[in-house]
Amino acid sequence: MRHNFSKDTIKKLAERAAFICSNPSCPRLTIGPSIDGNKSIKTGVAAHICAASPDGPRYDMSQSETERKSINNGIWLCATCSVLIDKNQGLDYPAPVLRKWKKDHESLISSCLEGSINITFDALKYIQQHDERNLAKKIINELDDKGALFVEYHLENPCFVAESLKELRTCLTSLLSQIPDESPLFIVCKSIREACRYYMNNTSKDAGIKELEFSLGAVRKIVGINVKRISETYGVKPSPQLSTIMPD
Repeated sequence: MRHNFSKDTIKKLAERAAFICSNPSCPRLTIGPSIDGNKSIKTGVAAHICAASPDGPRYDMSQSETERKSINNGIWLCATCSVLIDKNQGLDYPAPVLRKWKKDHESLISSCLEGSINITFDALKYIQQHDERNLAKKIINELDDKGALFVEYHLENPCFVAESLKELRTCLTSLLSQIPDESPLFIVCKSIREACRYYMNNTSKDAGIKELEFSLGAVRKIVGINVKRISETYGVKPSPQLSTIMPD
């Protein structure tokens, strides 16, 4: 018998992930507009960390039915990544890895994206009344200068990554003193700064390639979301390299 998630659990998983794939290497948004103006299209999947049935990947026979159907046993992924983690019976993506993905993603969503995903009416009014395009360019230029945000993981040195993110956090703190609290750029800078802080507080200096991929990947996703927000709001284009971390 298959122990599926309830509709309420699926809804909560999606909301806790902000409808963004939890795979640190995947920036896909899993919700968008439908042709029908009253509807939306959801492409995300509430995937089981440990399988819902005995023949599934990562099945844990010690789990009770309640545990198997619990939100703690779920992770929000895009359709592509939900298939990816289950290939080869899930051997390439064991449960501890998926729990790490979920923990990092939800923690960063909570601390870094609160208030930064949606632009409010007041924010739009502020943008119309204040020309901050040069300041937006300055932020993008600072991000463009940090290879740790887009260089391939196997080319990264964990010590250099930590130092680079520390420098970025310091720079953003300085910029925040120049930006009014009501500006959308204030929220963006705080969001990215918190992502840098999260990485430094939760990643060892001698991190291996996997830990680096998970932790830095989660940070890159937060930065990418904010870069897209700046680009769409202020018309500032990031470099091709920085553009690779923007969500589709």
